[in-house]
Amino acid sequence: MRLKLAVLAIGLAIPCHSYAADTADEIKELKKQIEALDQKVKVLERNRELEKETAETAKKDTPRLTAGEEGFSFSSANTNFVLKLGAHVQADGRFYLGDHIPVNDTFLLRRVRPIFEGTIFKDFDYRLMLDYGANTATANTVQDAYINAHYWPEFQIQVGKFKPPVGLERLQSDVNVRFIERGYPTGLVPNRDVGLQLHGVLFDGVLNYQAGIFNGVADGGSSDVELADDHKDYAGRIFLHPFKSAGVAPLRWLGLGVAGTYGNQNGALPKYVTPGQQTFFSYATNATAAGTHWRIVPQGYWYWGAFGVLGEYVVSSQKIRQMGATKAIHNEAWQVAATYILTGEQNSFQGVQPRNPFNPVSGGWGAWELAGRFGRLKIDNEAFPSLAASGSASKATSWGGGVNWYLSRNLKLSLDYEQTYFKDGSSKRGTVTAQDEKIVFSRVQLAF
Repeated sequence: MRLKLAVLAIGLAIPCHSYAADTADEIKELKKQIEALDQKVKVLERNRELEKETAETAKKDTPRLTAGEEGFSFSSANTNFVLKLGAHVQADGRFYLGDHIPVNDTFLLRRVRPIFEGTIFKDFDYRLMLDYGANTATANTVQDAYINAHYWPEFQIQVGKFKPPVGLERLQSDVNVRFIERGYPTGLVPNRDVGLQLHGVLFDGVLNYQAGIFNGVADGGSSDVELADDHKDYAGRIFLHPFKSAGVAPLRWLGLGVAGTYGNQNGALPKYVTPGQQTFFSYATNATAAGTHWRIVPQGYWYWGAFGVLGEYVVSSQKIRQMGATKAIHNEAWQVAATYILTGEQNSFQGVQPRNPFNPVSGGWGAWELAGRFGRLKIDNEAFPSLAASGSASKATSWGGGVNWYLSRNLKLSLDYEQTYFKDGSSKRGTVTAQDEKIVFSRVQLAF
């Protein structure tokens, strides 16, 4: 009996031992499989990291191409080399009201300007802007062509052809001015000249300064080369935002400044025109610039919310020779212009950015702006009668209003009305000064 029980126990124990051995082997095999899978996961993760590193390296080395409302841009991966392509196109209409106006109503391409600008070697900016518009004084010419070295924002060097640092509205971009034609002070300051300028921004934008030496141009003039004499003009400007960092919100964008030029100008004398671009004063044909030429230009603007106002005053003094006699003539001009954005966008010297670009489907109607301006250009009494050409007026006073519709950042429609009164001049029928100039301007502007 005992033997039977022992045999039975041994018989039962053998399968249990075999089952335990099989389970241990399965567990060991599963561990191996898990370890293998874990190794594969680690390999996959490492491969993914390598692919990501390769992609990031390639991204760092791949040039970039972008297109948007600011134009088209090509740049190196590190942005040390950049080329931006842009354009300004302004298609205008001029409609003169009244009888016997000496010029015709017309449509014209006021400005057609391709723009190439960017950066080379990180610290050198460049700009090339040509003009193929209908402005006969500057058409088919180089408007801007300069290089600016900006190792430090406080001290930069610019050389080439550009706007001398004088007139406030002249320094404002053509696409950001609020009236279709600039005011009278712009007619007494340089347009563009070739030279070298030091400039910078100090105290977080509170102070801007420019100082340069240029070939020198007549009032409202532009030049690529000095042909009249060996003399040069010195130009400088200081412009302050005294409350920019003071925490006084209404005065944050109050800007005040003064600019001026000093030099020696010989050669041809300028003409002065109305807002409608009609000549109301010109010098006698035997009068020429012959000596000291200086300008002084106090200026300022104030932008608060949707409201903005800009004003400047210019005195331009030029020695003039006629038949061996020399006389200094002091001409002066001023203007005050105010704007208000009906749709509530922030007003600024740099223009208006619509909060809701025009899109009738989504209910966007762009930004709407009203503008008003009053200004005057007065010729020195000493210019009369001998230095003035026949029929020239001694004073032109203009007032006007306009509306601007910013459909988007790139597209703008404008409609202006300007009226000009003359003092003296000719009463001969069909001459500029025989009657008030009343003109309606229109403009379609594309800018990017």
